Amino acid sequence: MQNIINSRDIIKRLNKSGLQIGDKNLLSYHIKNFNYNTFIYGYSEPFYLNKENQTYDHEANSNEIISLYKFDRDMANHILRYILVIEKIINTNVAYEVINHFNLRDKCLLKLDVHFLEREVLPNLREVEPKISFFNFIKKILKYLPTSPVTKRYVKKNTCDEIIRWRDCPLDIMCLTWSFATSFSFFIALSDHARNRILNNFALTPNFLSGFITFLKNTLHLRNYISHNNVIYNTCIPYQCPSLFNLYAFIFKKTVTQIKLVQMMELIEFFSHATTLVSNTKYYFRKMKIQQKFKDKIDLFPGMNDE
Repeated sequence: MQNIINSRDIIKRLNKSGLQIGDKNLLSYHIKNFNYNTFIYGYSEPFYLNKENQTYDHEANSNEIISLYKFDRDMANHILRYILVIEKIINTNVAYEVINHFNLRDKCLLKLDVHFLEREVLPNLREVEPKISFFNFIKKILKYLPTSPVTKRYVKKNTCDEIIRWRDCPLDIMCLTWSFATSFSFFIALSDHARNRILNNFALTPNFLSGFITFLKNTLHLRNYISHNNVIYNTCIPYQCPSLFNLYAFIFKKTVTQIKLVQMMELIEFFSHATTLVSNTKYYFRKMKIQQKFKDKIDLFPGMNDE
């Protein structure tokens, strides 16, 4: 029985489209293991002579597509490592700030009166999602508590009420189960005073709140994009606004009218208190085994050749 997905047939079609086949075994391996729809068509754009009919430049080689794929996956994983640092900083800051600001001696958020929670702790809830209810939001922050052996120690088993069920779980332990999306939503929902205290931990003043929120939205988008194996090197940053440009200008003393991937990487590097994300990525971009004519078509580091 012939396989419907046949690497030999795919390689023949690529060759007929003008692609030089370098290491055939290596190409076959990547087609079989990394989904050729993403691997081939996601990374062929710089090598096309005609994108519409997917014909290749006569000098393009399959080994170069593999090199771009490997570079992009390594870059994505590298970016994700730094995003995870920001994620941890955000959920820790949210938990600690609520505990400190509301003087929670036992650190248990859900022991507070429900109306006080809604009115004082989470007054900006409608900024998260205009139609979200308070109780649905609470369910969101409790969603993954049953999955952790650390948090499961605090569950009250003889009740169906979710708030009572988890009221003895300290917030600084509860936050260990939050996704980035949950931490981000909680940050937005907090009182202005609590949000400004967290901004201060990032060396920002309250007037940068809108830009910082937009940065986090883009970071969350990029995190999800990487996690779902999308092509990263040519990704568009979806949330663009003057407040984000002002944030970038304040940090880097450079004026921009659009945030591209490299500017997002600079911001991620800054807020994760790191120094090597951009420089290491540039280093490996230079070392990537692709002809310069094709590298020039990859709009990742504009002006690199002028440095």
